[in-house]
Amino acid sequence: MGEHERLVVDYILLESSTKNLKDIKKALEGMEKHRTDIQDIWGHSSIEDKMSDFVSNWDNYRRELLENVVDLGNQVQTSLKTFEKLDLDLTNAGKKKRGKGGGK
Repeated sequence: MGEHERLVVDYILLESSTKNLKDIKKALEGMEKHRTDIQDIWGHSSIEDKMSDFVSNWDNYRRELLENVVDLGNQVQTSLKTFEKLDLDLTNAGKKKRGKGGGK
């Protein structure tokens, strides 16, 4: 089999991507806690109203972003598990083949 015909899976990248996406999810979820912490610093009511609008819009985008991060995390985790299982299955098949035929 030629070099260009091989599938190379970077398990370290998939594992670190899973961890990074979990960290991003945690950070996005934690932002809601800080919303009330900053309400008193705006001062003037017109600024407070504008910031409230901004925060509401951000909450909507943050929820959508969070959903996408969770979906992507699930896909990466599924890919990792699938490749690990495939790798194990191929290893076991190779061992069986070598055991029966006495090959390399």
